[in-house]
Amino acid sequence: MQDYKPHPLSTKMTILSYVLGRFAPKYRTVGEWAAIYRKLIDARPIGEKTKANRHGALNHVLNYLGERTVGAVRPHEVSAMILDIAKTHPQTAKRVLHEVADLFNECLNYGWIDRNPAISVKAPVARVQRKRLTLEHWQAIKAHADEQMPPWVSNMMVLALVTAQRRSDLVKMKFDDVWDGHLHVEQAKTGTRLALPLTLKLDVIDCTLEQAIERCKAAGVSSPYMLHKSNGQRLADASLSARFEECRKAVLPSADGIPASLHECRSLSERLYRAQGVDTRVLLGHKHQAMTDVYNDDRGLSKGDWKVLLPA
Repeated sequence: MQDYKPHPLSTKMTILSYVLGRFAPKYRTVGEWAAIYRKLIDARPIGEKTKANRHGALNHVLNYLGERTVGAVRPHEVSAMILDIAKTHPQTAKRVLHEVADLFNECLNYGWIDRNPAISVKAPVARVQRKRLTLEHWQAIKAHADEQMPPWVSNMMVLALVTAQRRSDLVKMKFDDVWDGHLHVEQAKTGTRLALPLTLKLDVIDCTLEQAIERCKAAGVSSPYMLHKSNGQRLADASLSARFEECRKAVLPSADGIPASLHECRSLSERLYRAQGVDTRVLLGHKHQAMTDVYNDDRGLSKGDWKVLLPA
């Protein structure tokens, strides 16, 4: 989505809003209010990644409503925008609805309008389609990486599963982040700071965090980064996903819905560690257990498993 750029004054409506808006804020455009609203977003104590995502959602709003005057926008216009986006990007539509509601709520607080036209609009129902990874899938993908890919790809697979961290955190992990027997991770998305013990072990693959890091050291290339290019430079986030998807396509048949992405290693890790009794909310860096429970949902993978009731 490209950044929104206001159109020059070229219609009667924009000229009218320009003139009247000098005296009454409700006649100013959504685009004019957005210039102030962006500063409010940037001033909030949220991560840079979250800020970027919110600016992206705001761009969607502006492409639909940017030239409308803030006092003239009606709920049915907001609803039409959300439904149109939801046709192809349902999850994006939900984020945009949250953003447009906050946009007009702040506009209300500033006294530009006397009602929020987005407050009564309901979010579209988005069916989750991305497939979860099973341990068997992960093992098949890693085996292909071992044989066909540069060493860092296999190391990435292990590091992702043992640490349960996002790709944005995997790419910036450095050997200097290890001290006092822990790997220190400051999550790029949320700013949450984690200290993961090197003794942390994922039993099903018989690998500790220390061993996963040693695998990276043994790659034979001098680099401050655990995952790195052949010249030792840091990898791009997209490179991790691209290599994972290449391996996945090579070993797993196409399935209905959206195939598992690299991010699904995080869900798989959560499910495996929870079975060991590890506090996965802390491991994933979540504030609330409800978010961790979303990752624990295997989306039907264990549908046919028997639930065994143990005797008292």
